[in-house]
Amino acid sequence: MIKKGFARGKQRYLCMDCYHKFTYDSHMITSFLKIDVDEFIEICIDTLTMVPIHKTTARLNRHKFLSMLEKYLESEKIQLSGTIECDETYVLKSSKGSTLKCRKAHHRGEPSRFRGISHQQICIVTTTDRNEHEIFLAVGQSRPTKDIIQDTFKNNITQLSIIYTDGTDCYNSLAECKNCKVVHLKGHQSYNQVEHLNVVNHIHSVIKNKLTQYRGVATKYINRYTALFVCMRRFMEMDLNELYEKLAWMIRYPFAITTKALRNHNLFSFSLQE
Repeated sequence: MIKKGFARGKQRYLCMDCYHKFTYDSHMITSFLKIDVDEFIEICIDTLTMVPIHKTTARLNRHKFLSMLEKYLESEKIQLSGTIECDETYVLKSSKGSTLKCRKAHHRGEPSRFRGISHQQICIVTTTDRNEHEIFLAVGQSRPTKDIIQDTFKNNITQLSIIYTDGTDCYNSLAECKNCKVVHLKGHQSYNQVEHLNVVNHIHSVIKNKLTQYRGVATKYINRYTALFVCMRRFMEMDLNELYEKLAWMIRYPFAITTKALRNHNLFSFSLQE
């Protein structure tokens, strides 16, 4: 291996066996950065960053990090086992940052024009077990179907587990497929120290509070933010030094993406029609 000039200000190397040229962070999320790695980590730590860079740069690098988190969690192939809580929460679909001609714009905080859980609501399914394994995913508009739940979570549920839900039957096919037992808990009066949905109910509050703090997020990016919420719960007991070290390690995950590709990378699909 020999030195072979510079690429984007970084030392480039040439492998004399395969003649492959690379830098120290090739194929990593930092490979196309136009800012320092330390600034990038600061952006990751603080979503309301005070780093003295343009807000567009902060937003693009934040989405690079969120996309990396989403890919990182997918690669973990998380397995939920034992006692599993499953429930849904709903957020109003948003086209924040886009100009729509198919309907009038919604003002921030304005409720849906339709009663109940309609096609304007995006369903986020939250699942967790007693071992703190968690998966949060937006799965579609309005109430989820049995097929959507089964296709989305069939590879993440261990057989012979017990699934606790709030009474909806959309998890029955998943439970049958994985040979699991479903327990329907209809109301808080049916809760006890073991059988409850307290964790997912708390998660729903966290998700909605964070989305309010961010003043809403565009629905096409919703699963980038659900990945962020999973990691936030993992890291919430870390101090700032531990968090910095963890993020510095995570950005070494093999995921590289350009700003142009980021705009259409793994977006959540939903209908814009009313």
